Amino acid sequence: MLQQLTQDEFLALSKTANRVAVYQEIAADRLTPIGIVQNLADEMLDGAILESGLRHEDAGRYSFIAFDSMAQFSVQNNQVSQRIESKVSTPSTPPFIALRQLLSELSCASKQHTAKFVHGGVGLLTYDAIRLFEAIPDRHSSDNILPEVLFNFYRTTLMFDHLQQKLLISVIVETGDNPVQAYLATQEKIKKLITKITAASHQETTHAHPKIKQDTPVDIDLSDEQFMDLVERAKQHIVDGDVFQIVLSRRFSKRYTATPFDIYRTLRRVSPAPYMFYFPTEQGVIIGASPEKLISVYDRKVELNPIAGTRPRTEHSNDEHITTELLNDKKEMAEHMMLVDLARNDLGAVCEPGTVKVSDLSRVRHFSHVSHICSAVTGQLREGLDALDALAAAFPAGTLSGAPKIRAMEIIDELETSKRGMYGGAICRLDYQGNLDSCIAIRMALLKEGIATIRTGAGIVFDSNPKAEADETRHKARSVLEAIALAQEELK
Repeated sequence: MLQQLTQDEFLALSKTANRVAVYQEIAADRLTPIGIVQNLADEMLDGAILESGLRHEDAGRYSFIAFDSMAQFSVQNNQVSQRIESKVSTPSTPPFIALRQLLSELSCASKQHTAKFVHGGVGLLTYDAIRLFEAIPDRHSSDNILPEVLFNFYRTTLMFDHLQQKLLISVIVETGDNPVQAYLATQEKIKKLITKITAASHQETTHAHPKIKQDTPVDIDLSDEQFMDLVERAKQHIVDGDVFQIVLSRRFSKRYTATPFDIYRTLRRVSPAPYMFYFPTEQGVIIGASPEKLISVYDRKVELNPIAGTRPRTEHSNDEHITTELLNDKKEMAEHMMLVDLARNDLGAVCEPGTVKVSDLSRVRHFSHVSHICSAVTGQLREGLDALDALAAAFPAGTLSGAPKIRAMEIIDELETSKRGMYGGAICRLDYQGNLDSCIAIRMALLKEGIATIRTGAGIVFDSNPKAEADETRHKARSVLEAIALAQEELK
């Protein structure tokens, strides 16, 4: 049965909070998330999309579309700035304390079954946000493009339920002095949205992918030879005992003329992944299809999913052969186990003693362009701490920095020739009930003024083959570069 918040329920909730989420469900068996976004093009100028390609798992049940930003929180050069409606302020408190206060101020009343992740903040932490927590050198500070932290808090959220084929439309409204009028006005707003959503909805087409010519220019900030030299220098740090493992990256750039949304559409089709995102900012549009969770907190259960160990994969690959090869590769398994231990240490800092455990160890998962060794580490969040504490403890992922983390990041700053920006950072969503979900910002691009910037890396250990590591960065860039090329081809 399709649900909606009644006027009586709204009036009851309005006595408990200044903001209430008014919602209505509609049948969505003839709709698609992409069709909805296309029909709401005017509303989606600041809108975000969060999806999962895992349709057969619980994680892939919902797609979220959010728009109409009522507040924004950012940190740039360690300076906090926030906007609530049109009012801008610069709190002097530390960033995460200010973010907690904003979450509390913006919280809304809602019926329980609509609460989790329907409303809250959608945002990002760049890799450089680590300097909010640790004194890491910054040789490339002049390269700043994105804020270190950016969250948008949206008034309207659409939750597409792929299992039950229904769409929840939820709008936050300030109750004000006349709650009845506020409710009726919001109902009228939802009615207009439904008309737009359901009017001649564009339908996605599924067709064979044309062969893509990979001859369009791709600029790389480090040649294979230069990257291989960095690998050798990193290996010397390992021999010297500075680190056990270090993740080195390089930057790929490619021009595009397709719209960022069409590139995202293509990426989600050619490279479905557990975490897919489309997030516009003033500095460009961030799109991605990440295979890796950073950290999640659901009802105070914390989970990390370290991924390490990689093989290229195509539609003709033998997955059973790849699985056997990865699990019998001593170098890949040693690297993976090192990062599982690092994940356990990260959770140990914020979880109740005795609750941290490896719940899934060394399972090979196959994605569109690569296969990875994956594990899951869980724990119970310690009393007195919250999701932002857990995020700070896990950030950045050891799989994108190295072990031990701090020294690895110092060496990364020494060896890499440009700022990482979003690479190795996180795309996050926070709700008003204390839940957090986040993915590592990999297999993604920043699309700005016709130039796509992509960054990929490889984990270096003492016996790494420099040529193989350079090749790995190319394999990891393939999915996004292919999506751009295909989106360009479809313009013709």
